[in-house]
Amino acid sequence: MALKLPRCLVLLPLLCVALPVMAQTTVLTLEDAYTLARKSSEAVHARELAVERSRSALEEAGSRALPHVDLQASASYLVHPPQGYTVGAGTLGTLSSEIPANSPLHNPVPIPLGSFAIPPQDFNVGAQLHNYFTATASLSQPIFTWGKIRNAIDLASLDVVSAGTDLIAQQRDIDREVHRAYFGVLLARDSETVLKRIRDTAAEIAADRQNAFDQGTINRETVLEAQANLASIEAKLSEAEQSEATALESLGLLTGTEPKVEDLVTGFRTQFPVLDEPSLRAKARASSTALAASRTRMSQAGKKLAVEKGGELLRPDFSLGLQLGFLGQEDLPFSAWSWNNTTWDWDLVISLGVKMSVFDGLASLQRVRQAEKDLEMAGTGLSLDEKRVGLDVRKAVDAAVKADSDVREKQARADYTEERLRNARSALESGTASRDEEHAADIQAGSAELDLLFARFSREEALADIAHLIGERI
Repeated sequence: MALKLPRCLVLLPLLCVALPVMAQTTVLTLEDAYTLARKSSEAVHARELAVERSRSALEEAGSRALPHVDLQASASYLVHPPQGYTVGAGTLGTLSSEIPANSPLHNPVPIPLGSFAIPPQDFNVGAQLHNYFTATASLSQPIFTWGKIRNAIDLASLDVVSAGTDLIAQQRDIDREVHRAYFGVLLARDSETVLKRIRDTAAEIAADRQNAFDQGTINRETVLEAQANLASIEAKLSEAEQSEATALESLGLLTGTEPKVEDLVTGFRTQFPVLDEPSLRAKARASSTALAASRTRMSQAGKKLAVEKGGELLRPDFSLGLQLGFLGQEDLPFSAWSWNNTTWDWDLVISLGVKMSVFDGLASLQRVRQAEKDLEMAGTGLSLDEKRVGLDVRKAVDAAVKADSDVREKQARADYTEERLRNARSALESGTASRDEEHAADIQAGSAELDLLFARFSREEALADIAHLIGERI
């Protein structure tokens, strides 16, 4: 007899496998947030579309150097086609076999050849059919354009470069926004924890003051002061809660997810990276999107000037043209149509075209001058951006070093206040300190911890600015 196991025992192995999976929590590291934001950002997607569009424009510009072929066909119906006129047989004369007597070819014996009428039969001249057809194929090929086509292709290529630079800049902006939102959540979360502890201590102080006031040992001003401090802490706690919700929603909007506070596993860094300023300056010059955009504008201005000079007066453009045409008439349907039909004709035209501007009111000269000024302005902007990149690195390093110094100072202050709190609690237990002293030490330790959190957040922001400048995460 087969042993039949209970259903729960049969499903137990499956449940044992599934439970660990169900128990897993979704984590979101800072690197994951960067990746998700770049994939889901509509702003980044718009820049990617701009790159694709510029590539299509480049292909269009390149097509201008290739031959262009056009086809044109038409079919017409003549309601009242010309009927023409009929030439009757013999109306143009007759050829006779009798040779005149005064002719050297005169033969006294007549030759029976008969006579021929001209024309031998009636025929129609000028008549047309109802249906009329034409077909034309034309080819045009630029031969020499003074570099206008080549420079236009180069301009389109630079537009691709410019769109790619804008895409990189947008990705870096997204990274910085993700960094700010991510650590904004951590700052609000940790601040909320500290503020709740301070709030509880402040509530105990307010209760103690109220009891002392009820016993008549203190005045009402002291009670109101404690209550005001408690209200201030509660306001800061509410602000931290709202900041956490806002930062969390911002992070979700950037990453396209619905993260929870407990999902964020990347914390504030504990070690400050080594900042080699000369190396950072070199990296910033090599990867700066602002500097790359200025270089591209410089190149674009140079190509634009070349295009305008190619369009100056008395500079002819040469092109080759071929045109093949067919025309004829045929009744529908084409049952009796053939290539040797005399109603059809074709022709091939080969032409060499020359186009040149002789006088345009000096408009081309003014365009050249404008292009020269654009080139000069682009050069000035490039020089300014090159100087600005170094200054931006200097400011970013300055802010980061100062922020790290502030973190170390706040850390030392937090360590001191934490030790003071431990001593106050020990003294309270031994009876050598009052409850008010322990509360004051607790408030001071919480305030120092809050200052440390804000200092760490500021340091992260400063390092994010450096990463934005050099295009590398540090």
